[in-house]
Amino acid sequence: MSLLVLLQAATPVVEMADKAVQAAPDESYLNLVLKGGWILLPIFLLSLLAVYVIINKWLVINRLGKKDSVWLSRVVELIHEKKTDKALKFCVERPYASAKVIAAGLKEFEQEDNEIQEAMEVEARQQISVLENQMNWLDITASIAPMLGFLGTIFGIIKIFYDIARTHDLAIDTVSTGLYQKMICSGAGLLVGIIAYAGYKILNGRIDKAVLNIDKESNEVLKAIRASEKEA
Repeated sequence: MSLLVLLQAATPVVEMADKAVQAAPDESYLNLVLKGGWILLPIFLLSLLAVYVIINKWLVINRLGKKDSVWLSRVVELIHEKKTDKALKFCVERPYASAKVIAAGLKEFEQEDNEIQEAMEVEARQQISVLENQMNWLDITASIAPMLGFLGTIFGIIKIFYDIARTHDLAIDTVSTGLYQKMICSGAGLLVGIIAYAGYKILNGRIDKAVLNIDKESNEVLKAIRASEKEA
């Protein structure tokens, strides 16, 4: 009996809410986003930064981390033929990170074995540094963007309760309007954070493969150099 009374009492409220929703004009996504407030500006700037870093690093990794087995076999062949000058020129002409590492070793071809290896290790560290450059910006964006979104939402909630305390007006439309506008900040921050985090993980995986490729190809050339020295 009490449940029936409650339902009958709630019916007019539900009907009024339906009429209000139907009467409210549809808003575009852009208008909704713009209602998020000033906190969306740094989130938007972080999104531009994340997109730039992802595109830039993708192109850099494509260029430096490319695997070319034909080029490598030709370099090894030239080393066995004692044509180190041609092998060095062949490496210098290539933009690959492994080519730069091998070229650093070939420049020290007349030196001791440990000096050749050390020259290649130094150049490998420099190439890895180039591959990893700017990756920290993606890490920072993935952490900061969601925090900024939550911060904007918290500021909005504080303002809502301040207005209620000041005006003593607890109208549901006032509270709900303020909440949905400020929840936009959280949504935007999470979206940018997800994009930055996904880009960070994907690019890190590609960098790891590029580093393994550098290590593998430089070791093959180092073995060829040692074999050439033994033949001499």
